[in-house]
Amino acid sequence: MDLTELKWTKNVNHKGDDKYWAYQNIDPNLNIFRLNWKTEYAENALKPQESELILLRQRTKVTHIVKLLNNTLYKELPPGEFSIYRLVEVVWIADYWSVPPEQDIVFGYHVHLEGGKVMKLETLPTFDEHWGSRGGLVGFQNHLLRALKLER
Repeated sequence: MDLTELKWTKNVNHKGDDKYWAYQNIDPNLNIFRLNWKTEYAENALKPQESELILLRQRTKVTHIVKLLNNTLYKELPPGEFSIYRLVEVVWIADYWSVPPEQDIVFGYHVHLEGGKVMKLETLPTFDEHWGSRGGLVGFQNHLLRALKLER
């Protein structure tokens, strides 16, 4: 799998019961869904560009890697707290929803990230501290291939 466009991470939450995961029931034939943001995060939602990848995290687990399909920000009606979204395609999804990978294992160090904004990996507070001497973003992308068993 090619992760050279993986540049972002985003925390997501399921709107209902804690025993479920957000974006868990994706149609496997399409692998496309609406990735929501809080309505006031419109500027943030437009930061990733078409074809870039986002690593999605939920409750300290990594559950998806998604690709942005275009540069369009969509709005749901009627407006609500999470009524803006981008169209994304799943490029990787957790195999076992009972035990998705721990974000600390995936990142290779203890990660403490909060909020629902998309964040550029290279600008995360501790990313450069850990990965700067280990190959930077490319080193992390290669580590991720091994951690998620995506190498060919």
